[in-house]
Amino acid sequence: MKHLLIIGARGWGREVYDIAVACMSAGADFDVKGFLDDKSEALDGLDNYPPIISSVEDYNIQKDDVFICALGGVNYKKHYAQIILDKGGEFISLIHPTAVIGTNAKIGKGCVVGAFANLSNDTQIGNFVTISLRSGMGHDTTIDDYCHIGGHCSISGFVTIGKSVVIHPGAVIVSHRKIGDNAVIGIGSVVLGNIKEGTTVFGNPAKKIDF
Repeated sequence: MKHLLIIGARGWGREVYDIAVACMSAGADFDVKGFLDDKSEALDGLDNYPPIISSVEDYNIQKDDVFICALGGVNYKKHYAQIILDKGGEFISLIHPTAVIGTNAKIGKGCVVGAFANLSNDTQIGNFVTISLRSGMGHDTTIDDYCHIGGHCSISGFVTIGKSVVIHPGAVIVSHRKIGDNAVIGIGSVVLGNIKEGTTVFGNPAKKIDF
């Protein structure tokens, strides 16, 4: 049996723990060994979670260990996943048993797919992608590595999403659009056009904003 370590014991890490528990209840062949987090007190005052074992940097990988990265920030996710990869660690994907996965849909390693998410026919999901609860991907959508898709998003068919894109909860993207690498789509936004690399947009219709 494999022993799962969850990178990150903060809010999203605790949600990912529940997804892991749901997967185990559905017959997944692993247990949860614990969390890796440099904030050793992150779970203080919280019950019913496995322990924080170590920081990512200090952890020595053991036989049968597998990993999932539960960090919401795409740059943090990339950084800490790479530390484990450089140590020879193996990442698995967690797909909640209520998620609907269409014909020919492909999901890379290290992904998290939340409850009631829907990945329609012939979708292509890269590595270390998060798709939160009740978000839907239309047919033939492509999502590249390290993206974070918040809850209740609706992404229509034939959409292409680049690397390290953040889509906040409730956003809608119409079909045949392209979202460039490192773009950010604000909460509840409606994307009617293509989004350039590194651009942050918000609103209905979504427009570029600067901070």
